[in-house]
Amino acid sequence: MQRPPIAIVALGVFASLAALIPIAYLLVRLSEGWESAALELTRPSTFQLLGNTVLLTIAVGLSALLVGFSQAWLTTRTNLPFTGFFAVLATLPLAFPSYVLALAFTTAFPGFQGFFASWLTLTIATAPYVFLAVSVALVRINVTNEEVARSLGAGRWRVIRDITWPQVRPAAFASLLLVVMYTLSEFGAVAILRYDTFTRAIYNAYRGSFDRTAAAALALVLVLITLLVLYFERRYRGSYTTVPQAMRRNRIDLGGARFFAAGFLVVIAVVAVLVPAGAITYWSVVGSSETNWSELLAALGSSLLVASAAGALIAVFAVAIAVWNLRFRSRWSGLVEDSVWVAHALPAVVVGLALVFLGANWLPNLYQTIWLLMFAYLILFLPNALSAMSTPIAQVPPSLEQVARSLGQSRNSTIVKVLLPAARSGLIAGAALAALAVLKELPATLLLHPTGMDTLATELWQATENLSYAKAAPYALALVIIAGVPALVLNQQARKLISEVASK
Repeated sequence: MQRPPIAIVALGVFASLAALIPIAYLLVRLSEGWESAALELTRPSTFQLLGNTVLLTIAVGLSALLVGFSQAWLTTRTNLPFTGFFAVLATLPLAFPSYVLALAFTTAFPGFQGFFASWLTLTIATAPYVFLAVSVALVRINVTNEEVARSLGAGRWRVIRDITWPQVRPAAFASLLLVVMYTLSEFGAVAILRYDTFTRAIYNAYRGSFDRTAAAALALVLVLITLLVLYFERRYRGSYTTVPQAMRRNRIDLGGARFFAAGFLVVIAVVAVLVPAGAITYWSVVGSSETNWSELLAALGSSLLVASAAGALIAVFAVAIAVWNLRFRSRWSGLVEDSVWVAHALPAVVVGLALVFLGANWLPNLYQTIWLLMFAYLILFLPNALSAMSTPIAQVPPSLEQVARSLGQSRNSTIVKVLLPAARSGLIAGAALAALAVLKELPATLLLHPTGMDTLATELWQATENLSYAKAAPYALALVIIAGVPALVLNQQARKLISEVASK
């Protein structure tokens, strides 16, 4: 087995150690009061929180997988009309932070709260992750086996179940893992929609008491759930397949059913895009006279700065870990990847407080600077980029790198000149996904942003806490508009591949 380049190992180990800082912080808190932690974990309310969190996570994961896979299959593999248009609609919900979706639905439908409201909102917010990953995988798989199965009399559903699904399962499971982690760590939407999960209880415990042990105990339960999820994801994900040198892509004729399929996608688009966009626009018009435009422009500039800088930083670390784990896989590379995923399920408020503790006690020169904020974003959103980059890197045929090495290229040169350019579109998508997540992030930004630097998310949340929807709406609208840019970048790769299929 070849040894990975030193730079890749250094970046991976640094990211892994950074991800473990919040875990260490929780253990320090627990060591200050084991009895209090045990009492908190055995309360009936804790078991109720566990049930609520697990139920919501399973429901959102299944529905996001079903919706995202359906959208991807219909737009990439069938003769549905306007596939490019439907691909854009499938990705647009990424531009809406989940708490903005919750705010929009709440203003449009008074009484919209509880489990159903949280399930619907988080399904809308996370289904695009599945669509993006699965659509790219569907276009790149070898369709020869499907054609052979059909020629032998296999029905459409059996072909999907036995031939198509196993080939796209790694990409689907990678995106499903992202959906599950997103749901486990979600705070803003469930708080607005008044559904009790671990994240809401942890945030309330931190704000309502000086005893942080109870909140730390609840956060560690989330870590254990994450480890369990990672175990099953690794066990059932399957292996990636590389792109065949030549393949013929036939689009499946749905007959008259394609109009029903188009109607299905239209209904999803209306619920996921048109309704929230309409509510936000209405309240923006109502509150335009109260808007402080200079504050809004300053918040817009700050949001763009931190999102672009963090997106580039996170992409570098994600590339290093993905290459290490996919091209030089070992037990250590697997541990590094697992460690960054564990931190992803922690509530952002826990990560923020851990870095506040670190900055105040050990790194005073970094406390309340943009550097500590970038560090928090790296911990929180490295898995987002890693998830988007792993599949395109894995699907680059290793034979290309073997040819480069046989011509005298070094390992580093082969990675830079052959592997990364071949996976370029996926790498750009990963960076855009991380930047998009940073744009929408709220709790850690509230705790760590430098004094005097407010973002659109923090300004929006402050207005929401005062129930001033008209004041909050312009910030929400600006956030959705600029978040639409990386969302379209993410969609570009899928639309390009879909257009190639449609042209055949």
